[in-house]
Amino acid sequence: MQNVEFHLELNHNATWNMSRLHFHDHCELLLPLVSPGNIFVNDQVYPLRRGTLYLIGENTLHRTMAEGFHARYVLHINKKSLAQLSTPQTDLTQLCSASFRRSELKSGAMTEIIELFQALERNKNDGSFGSDMRQTIALLQLLMRVAPLLNMADAGESIHNKDFLRVAPILDYIRDNLSEPLTLDQIAGQFYISKHYLCRVFKAATGFSVMEYIIYSRVLKARRLLQEGVSVQQAGELSGFSDNSHFIRTFGHLTGLTPGKYAKEYQSGEQVLI
Repeated sequence: MQNVEFHLELNHNATWNMSRLHFHDHCELLLPLVSPGNIFVNDQVYPLRRGTLYLIGENTLHRTMAEGFHARYVLHINKKSLAQLSTPQTDLTQLCSASFRRSELKSGAMTEIIELFQALERNKNDGSFGSDMRQTIALLQLLMRVAPLLNMADAGESIHNKDFLRVAPILDYIRDNLSEPLTLDQIAGQFYISKHYLCRVFKAATGFSVMEYIIYSRVLKARRLLQEGVSVQQAGELSGFSDNSHFIRTFGHLTGLTPGKYAKEYQSGEQVLI
């Protein structure tokens, strides 16, 4: 078996804060070890809690809304790697079939899954005899334990606080009109509110600005179009970028690659897990 690509992190940080939205071409398994706040996923806000296992799928816009001390295990693995580990009877690629799931764990299951993350962290492939096989075994043991839990799970109930209920129609409107020109004045006028109020309530509910959400959503849409084989210029236009050079600069700033290079690497399966 070829080496299976994945990336595991154990984050302990006293002043941790995810400053911006992001997305990626792989699945993310997230196991919080504390309860630091909430997580924004798919235009909804969910509680981020110890004792709950989270799965964030490919090309899913999300941001952890938490500040202060944060501890968590994060595993990134793509569909290609899951396919390498799968068999006709045990299809691990099902983990990538949904954009977001969460499974509440009983205390015994939480302890067991933490131990499996720890075992994967210990069994790093250091190049010594058998280390690659030990690492693959540890990864398989973790995935075999969490896959049944997550395959039966769904997103569950989101948080419906007063601020978020105010901005939910705005999020829907932006998502449905990404290919059209969108400005703060135009959006505020659509909902008969002031631009100042729009910015304030949007930031309070989501943790980020209106224009940040629009830009990230457009780049994410462009990525999906590029994955489908759409040309760079068409992907930019269909995602709401009126100027091709601005699209290329913005895409590169947020992803680290030009649209053309991203499309080429995606088609060749050469993306790097980060």
